[in-house]
Amino acid sequence: MIDLDELARAASRLEPLAPSVTRLAALVCAGSPELGQVIEIVQFDEALTASLLRSANSSWSASRVEITTVRDAVIRLGASPVLAMTLGRDVRGKLDDALPEYGLGEGELWRHSVAASLAAELLAPRALHRPPPEAATAALLHDVGKLVMARFLAPPVREALREQERLGLSPMNAEAAVLGTDHAVLGGLIARSWSLPESLVRGIREHGRPRTDGDTLVHAVYLADVLAKSVGAGVADNSLGDGPDVEAFARAMGELGLSATDFDELRTLVEQRLSEVVSRFDDAPPVAAEGSDHRT
Repeated sequence: MIDLDELARAASRLEPLAPSVTRLAALVCAGSPELGQVIEIVQFDEALTASLLRSANSSWSASRVEITTVRDAVIRLGASPVLAMTLGRDVRGKLDDALPEYGLGEGELWRHSVAASLAAELLAPRALHRPPPEAATAALLHDVGKLVMARFLAPPVREALREQERLGLSPMNAEAAVLGTDHAVLGGLIARSWSLPESLVRGIREHGRPRTDGDTLVHAVYLADVLAKSVGAGVADNSLGDGPDVEAFARAMGELGLSATDFDELRTLVEQRLSEVVSRFDDAPPVAAEGSDHRT
């Protein structure tokens, strides 16, 4: 067991998000944001504008005419992908570091997060019961709790976790058994400390526990995580039990109305598009908030 109060305090001390990001998240999660409000938030960020235009003109966007303005890019992409890209730029510096405590090298958590966000974006139009627009953003942030949890995983704790995995527990359930909490719950605390909407908090906090309750957001984030791992993005070399729970997987697929064929096709699409989507963020290097340190 670890000091849960200290864990919560560490989560609250993570570098805050830019105010423009939380404002955009509130607009998108409230539903049907006004186009002018979205444009107002992103149009004066030159690096972000470059990334949006590049994405809107990519071969995957199916645009037949060149997109040259922020307004046209937002219309072409939609508010939810714009939010995911905006937030992704803000958190990349946090997710890019190596996390040896989880067996992840530099950039691997970031790549997994982007793959999950892409998977959530791609599965939405295929789902019989479509998840809300913010699913891609929740998927991008679903493992953010690992940033803080890793600091508490001393070698004896890691060995205890591995022992639980050898006994058949999933990595997340092993955390709960050994530590009294897990990185998903911690991620929800971080999202709340960042003043993100409650739907994003819920999607992050519950992503490893899809239930039969019609919560399409949680089921979408869960499947996005599984899809990202299925293409090898962010899977630790030393993982003993990172495969999907059979019952949870079947439950999420059924709740969203997706078939095995859908999953196989989505996995292929994620694999094909991942490098292109990761490159969108290369035009906009992460900028840390002045005077802050995300490892505080």
